[in-house]
Amino acid sequence: MPPDDKFSPTRRHLLTGVLGAVAALAAGSAATSPVSQLKRPHPGYPQAPGGLVVFGDDGTDVAAFVNAMARVAAMGGGTLMFRRGVYNWSSTDLKALGHPGITVPANCTIDGNGSVINVTGSDQIYYVFTATDVSRVAVADLKVIGNSVSTGYNGGAFMKFALSPTATAGIDSFKLDTVELQNFKAPWWIFVYNESRSNLEIQHVRINGLRGISRPGNSLDPEDLGAHAAVIGINSAAWEPDDAAQAIVRDVIVTGFYAEATHIKQGINFESNVRDSEIRGAVVHNAGLVGGKDDTGCYALMVYGANNRNIRITDPVLISPRDNGIYAVNGSGLAITNATVRGQTSNSDWTLPKAGISINSVRDAMVSGGTLSNNVTDLYLGIRGTAANVSVEGVECNGASRAGIWLQGSAANVGGATITGARVNAGETARALYSPNDDIHYVNEVRISDCEFATGYITAVEVSASPTPAANWSFSNVTCTARGTPFQAYQFGGQMTIKGMRLVLSDGGTEGYSAFRCYGAGAMIVDGLTIAGQRVGTTLDTRRFVGSLINVRSENSTTRPLSASEGTSRPTFKGFPGARIQNLTPEADGYHEWQWQGGTWVESR
Repeated sequence: MPPDDKFSPTRRHLLTGVLGAVAALAAGSAATSPVSQLKRPHPGYPQAPGGLVVFGDDGTDVAAFVNAMARVAAMGGGTLMFRRGVYNWSSTDLKALGHPGITVPANCTIDGNGSVINVTGSDQIYYVFTATDVSRVAVADLKVIGNSVSTGYNGGAFMKFALSPTATAGIDSFKLDTVELQNFKAPWWIFVYNESRSNLEIQHVRINGLRGISRPGNSLDPEDLGAHAAVIGINSAAWEPDDAAQAIVRDVIVTGFYAEATHIKQGINFESNVRDSEIRGAVVHNAGLVGGKDDTGCYALMVYGANNRNIRITDPVLISPRDNGIYAVNGSGLAITNATVRGQTSNSDWTLPKAGISINSVRDAMVSGGTLSNNVTDLYLGIRGTAANVSVEGVECNGASRAGIWLQGSAANVGGATITGARVNAGETARALYSPNDDIHYVNEVRISDCEFATGYITAVEVSASPTPAANWSFSNVTCTARGTPFQAYQFGGQMTIKGMRLVLSDGGTEGYSAFRCYGAGAMIVDGLTIAGQRVGTTLDTRRFVGSLINVRSENSTTRPLSASEGTSRPTFKGFPGARIQNLTPEADGYHEWQWQGGTWVESR
């Protein structure tokens, strides 16, 4: 018998249409408690047609709960309420129920009333509760501590809410409110899964105030990329892009989520064909720090799969994830707002991008606001498709050790990225903005404006490390600050426009480095470039530069361009109609400007 038979004074009232219905209690029910202690249900919760069964008087073990659940099912639904206390449930008894565990019927609320369930023993369990092909199911005000035993990929979870392959109708209204889970060993502790191979949907999933506390040994397989070990898994059998109309999970809202994920890999996983859903205010600590290995998918939050659509992640706080605070791959319509991600640790150069936030091949993605700090890389933007439409607005990045913002194509001839209002202050070993393009991975159609890129490293902004055909890059009203080369577009093979760029040399610059290094750049148009505070090094390295360079100014600087840079003498490269070159510092014989006319450079002044 539980030691305390009182109802919890702080419990959340998730009761479903049974209040004041003493006469409706099923025959043989153990419940005799006065309904005056129970308040009326919140109008937003599912309203079940049945009565109230109180669990705890006719036994407290698994068999007694199964019997109590059968009485709820016989009523056509209702509320099964725990007498408040601590319940020890044998893993042997749970295992004997098979893969479904305790079957939850339609129209049923399990109201824990502040109780605790301990799963005892060393047998592998499957799911404690399973609700398959039924709607209007809720669990509230309950703490469950697992036994961390699993020998199979789908073993050891708390609850599964699923639509089966044989279902004939969709399901809706699955709710969890104020539930705490500890010490489970499974791919997903809460698993919402649409296995239907038709257009039937799971809709209206609400998870509020869920806490997940991992313990040593909870990770299913630390070295296996496919073993997720997440507190919440929202999933679909529609993995392939051609399956987009099948097995949709729609309208999932997770609020107030908290996880200590040190000994597992992930907090929340939205995987495949999740639509029109949101994660609000999630707090996840230490995802995968002990429960995973580098490059094995240790993410605080994950949105994974070709068919995900319109996912919003709002106000997350993600502390010390191993691989990524947020990892999103494929799909479309992702919005991340006001994210705080601090202390991402993995610097692995293997197969997966690592960052505070990684947007990897997601179309129509937006990252706005928020602070990313003390990560290896703050923000990774992997661009896929010719019109990816990936946008970053008003993000603050501080203290990255490799790169503040890393921009890279996932294939040749991709494009569509906009960065506006970013404030990046990278560490002593990191570039503030880095786009390491090559002949295969390059990005077209990049717009960068109203940004500040600063670093303690030699180079703040570096675009391209080898010739590429990248097209239509533009920088407007951008400030770059570094010790040696604030801006570098080395052998940039495409078209770039710079209008209103300020280059600041911290500590006066570095011997052997140029403030503006665009060696071998082609089709570059520069109108408005200021170099400030440079006392050592050189202002310009525009050797083999192809383009137009005007309105170049020096401010509090005493240096000159490289002796072989164009702009100090007649240009030697081929121009194009309208191209102009102006020298930065007048020689003894005065100021010079060259214009491309009739297939040659003509001095105009």
